[in-house]
Amino acid sequence: MAKSSNYSQGGDAQAISHIAKSYYGSYRNMFEVHDWDAPGDKMMTSAPALIVREYGSVQRFEELHAPGDLMSPMEAIYSDPPNVWLTSFYGFGPEEWGFLGFADERRRQSFIEGSRPGVLVVVYGAGRAEKNDLYQVIGVQQCSHQLAHAHQFMAPTAWNAKQRDPEQADKWNYAVKATRAWRVTSESRIYVRDFAPKATEREAWQHIGARGVPLSRQEALNILKLDLQEVDVYGENPIIGSTPGNAREILAPSKAGPVSQNAFVTRESEGPKHLYVLKLQGDTDAFLGEPASGKIVVKAGFSRSPQTRCDDHNRTLPKCAFRWEVLYSGVKSGFEPHPSSNHAKAGERAMQQILCRSPTGTSLGGEFFLADTNLVEEAWTEGNLKAGAYT
Repeated sequence: MAKSSNYSQGGDAQAISHIAKSYYGSYRNMFEVHDWDAPGDKMMTSAPALIVREYGSVQRFEELHAPGDLMSPMEAIYSDPPNVWLTSFYGFGPEEWGFLGFADERRRQSFIEGSRPGVLVVVYGAGRAEKNDLYQVIGVQQCSHQLAHAHQFMAPTAWNAKQRDPEQADKWNYAVKATRAWRVTSESRIYVRDFAPKATEREAWQHIGARGVPLSRQEALNILKLDLQEVDVYGENPIIGSTPGNAREILAPSKAGPVSQNAFVTRESEGPKHLYVLKLQGDTDAFLGEPASGKIVVKAGFSRSPQTRCDDHNRTLPKCAFRWEVLYSGVKSGFEPHPSSNHAKAGERAMQQILCRSPTGTSLGGEFFLADTNLVEEAWTEGNLKAGAYT
């Protein structure tokens, strides 16, 4: 909450004006994001009533727009200079690669010194990316300034695959943690030369991919031309549901509540979490298209309500012979929830490391695994031990 706000009529106007300019760039942008309608010369006088209708009070509006530890996406775009960079990836998979990686500390430090926490990184496809992704803007991720080895910000299966690949092993290990990410819809993708003509005018593709480059004001504003869908970032609270929308609306601040949400995304809130393992019920051989040899398909994760997560997954299935069921959960086992997401993340990582252990376990991508029942039980036990020991 802003500490010095004066919620008189004049104080309201000052608070609204400050947020409109610093957070959205202008009153017009603020009105467009909220889909409010008013003539240009009436925006300042119309704003208070519209804000009260939308947020309940001007004070609540200011609280939700108060600066946090990370610069918000809209602030990053409208700041002077923009806190927005450009780089390239072989693809866009923040669900397993929850970071921005560099080849050495010097390059990582250059990025840290040239950006601020909450920086937006626009990603285009390069190198080994899918043909349809090459030189197209395919994603946007928000990064903190939290630094560590890449191994800490990657799903164990993704790390193992990276290390087995001669072209990727021991590369990009100087990591900056990502906190949020958005995939660009295929219909709204923009060729990177058109998206960032100034940043790419020298065609220094290797430099852009290795170091990243900051974008100009106009290039940063091009983010708002995209349609985005928020996606999970490895190590962050899971997204319960997400739909695509225009970037102006998608990047608007979420309203507080039991879960963090706007019209396009619902993310599970911070707080105590249970680990869980879901099991796919049905003919596993038919599901895989090959013999499962007695192994089962499982999903390992964490949630405030494992049964709700199970129900969410079942709702995505058509009527068929397959259903998810809760095999293990803290609730079923009579465990108290782990006190925070960080505790649960440590447990989730431990479970996933075990579930992809050959020959009795293998990754099916993301949080899904094929494993024998003894390995699943071992993973469940070890995950809860690791979560309980987290400090």
